[in-house]
Amino acid sequence: MLKISIASTFYNDKKMLKIVMDSVLSQTYQNIEHCIADAGSMDGSVELLQEYEEKYRQAGKTLKWTSGKDTGRSDGINKSVNMTTGDYIFVAFFDPFINDHIVDEVVSTLDRETPAYIYGGIYYHRDGTIVRKWDGKKGNWKLGWMAATPTLCVKRSVWELKKPYNPAFVLASDYDFQLALFEDERLKGLSLNKKIVLYYAGGGSNDKLEDKVASIKEAYKVLKHRQIKHAWFINLCKTIRGVCSYIFVIRKKIDQEV
Repeated sequence: MLKISIASTFYNDKKMLKIVMDSVLSQTYQNIEHCIADAGSMDGSVELLQEYEEKYRQAGKTLKWTSGKDTGRSDGINKSVNMTTGDYIFVAFFDPFINDHIVDEVVSTLDRETPAYIYGGIYYHRDGTIVRKWDGKKGNWKLGWMAATPTLCVKRSVWELKKPYNPAFVLASDYDFQLALFEDERLKGLSLNKKIVLYYAGGGSNDKLEDKVASIKEAYKVLKHRQIKHAWFINLCKTIRGVCSYIFVIRKKIDQEV
């Protein structure tokens, strides 16, 4: 049975921490370890982590956590992933799973296909209403496509090959990591072709307009840093995709069993 690691990092976000831990606990798949790097929260998150240790044991799952200052989101991701021991790793998991059996479905595909990494779709919601979606179908990164980061699950050997998240990038370190995967033609990536995560709108690069603009600029820096040709065109396509994902969505109330 494959061991699935889930790596998360939080800072002063007790409410979301609880939502995410409850989501992991509710998964029907059993061989899960959840590794959380708390960045020194002062809002009761540490006490919550202590409380949930027993809940994880009772559920037959493993909770590992640490608490202390870090230098930012990328540092937190790297710390959490470095605690993992699983065969596959959800490398940046900050929001809940779409339903209670989705990890079972992911593992079934991993067992059958043994990809280097797998990803899927995501619903973004705000106040209970879907505001954006990412289908999770395979795309062409040279036309601005990228996987939905919270759904990205990579083989341990792939993380060891491509790690870590680059702390030089604040809002686009996930894009940088994904490009490291996409550029390597030896690696087999696979889409689950269904929604995996329910994203709570308001993340670092998905909230304020100025943050969106900063994210676009940093994505361009990532492309230039990797010396990828036609960086301006790829970044333009990526921006258009992002805008369209907001425009062409049916705004409906959440159904976590979608």
